[in-house]
Amino acid sequence: MNRLYKGLWFSSEWGMARYFPKLGDAVVAEIEAAWAQPQPDWARRRLLVVRLIAQHELTAAQIMRVADVCRQTVFVYRDKVVAGGVAELLRWEPAAGRQPAVRGAVKTEFLECLEAGQFRRAKDAQAWIKKRTRQSLSESGVRKVLRRLGGKLKVPRKSHAKKDPVKASAFKVELPARLTALVGSAPTQPVRLWVLDEHRDGLLPVLRRVWARRGVRVHAPYATKYQWGDLHEALEVDGENRVELLFTPAIDRDIHAVFLQQIADSDPQALHVVIADQAGFHLPPADPRVPANLRLLPLPPYSPELNPVERFGGLLKAQVSNRLYPNLRRLEDHLFAASREWTHPAKVAGLIHTWLADQANSGVPI
Repeated sequence: MNRLYKGLWFSSEWGMARYFPKLGDAVVAEIEAAWAQPQPDWARRRLLVVRLIAQHELTAAQIMRVADVCRQTVFVYRDKVVAGGVAELLRWEPAAGRQPAVRGAVKTEFLECLEAGQFRRAKDAQAWIKKRTRQSLSESGVRKVLRRLGGKLKVPRKSHAKKDPVKASAFKVELPARLTALVGSAPTQPVRLWVLDEHRDGLLPVLRRVWARRGVRVHAPYATKYQWGDLHEALEVDGENRVELLFTPAIDRDIHAVFLQQIADSDPQALHVVIADQAGFHLPPADPRVPANLRLLPLPPYSPELNPVERFGGLLKAQVSNRLYPNLRRLEDHLFAASREWTHPAKVAGLIHTWLADQANSGVPI
């Protein structure tokens, strides 16, 4: 039961009484004018509370239920409008959030460590943050920081200990000049640029991840069969974006010479420049078996990331993963069929690194 005696509200629901002072005609008019205007949801809720107070028809408990606010909020809004009118009531005061532990210069340093792959586990990042900022974050909190800054668990790619990052970076910068030195600044015949590599295929199955239900172990067929073959691949960097493939049972310099001749014969009127690594079975540039209309441009040692054919080989292996083949011929037939969908120029162009296509075109017209 609720009763009003001389401006005092008694509420049987709360067992207490609280005076609601009169807001005054000016404030009430201000509230009604603001109520008639478009307002965001948070402002509309504040106006609703003080409007109900001004009407003197509901108790504080009833206003709580109507406006969906707590009891303290009712009196906070009442005090605001009494002290400063509607302007004070609708003054937005965003709460000051907690300062993140990883920010500013610490954030920059943290991102450098993240890009370098220095955190094997979230605990490693947790220890780094504590040492650098003297703040102790929980492991779940550190995982949130890692995800917020773009972190993701990855399997690192192998990088040879003898790799020289300086030489790999210099190759990108020097590529136009090296192409010009090979074919001249004004070649008299069309120039076609290729990237070349090889991938070994065999009857030992390639196992890859698959989607499966959580908690259910997935099995893939497996048999130990040591029979191998080699797939030679060449992608044209620009122009027609052609693909040249050759399957061989083994690989050596004589077989490599056969594949280079295949590339040269694909357009006898053009001058072909082939970018490849310095594997021992690759022909050196001065070898007499190099076709007359072909030039070799070696990559820096141990720098597979500079060669787009690495991506092509990985896509082909994904097509034959988690499967058993009775013989190499069946495997190679499947690989050849899978490679056909990548012979479209647009798909080949999508495999070529942007920096490679840009630098190649800035050197000589291809």
